Amino acid sequence: EVLMTTLSSNFYELLYLSAITTTLANWIQTKAQRHVTAERASIIYAMDPVWGSMWAYGLLGETLSREGMLGAIIIAVAAVINGILDFTTRRIKNESQ
Repeated sequence: EVLMTTLSSNFYELLYLSAITTTLANWIQTKAQRHVTAERASIIYAMDPVWGSMWAYGLLGETLSREGMLGAIIIAVAAVINGILDFTTRRIKNESQ
């Protein structure tokens, strides 16, 4: 009963969040993804929870637990290492040609 009351009283908000923002984000992502490498796209996708937590902190004042902070740091470090390795691999490949 609570679920139905929430759905009926917030119908337009839910419609906006599901249809407009999700659809628009996926459409933009699909269009833009063809212009980046698979490695770069994987870094962008992996950083999504980190960016989400930063926006939640900046806009809503939410905070992360220690575990959440550790997870964000691990994801960010992995993305940086991946980017460095990708850049180094490309540079070596270009120098050998």
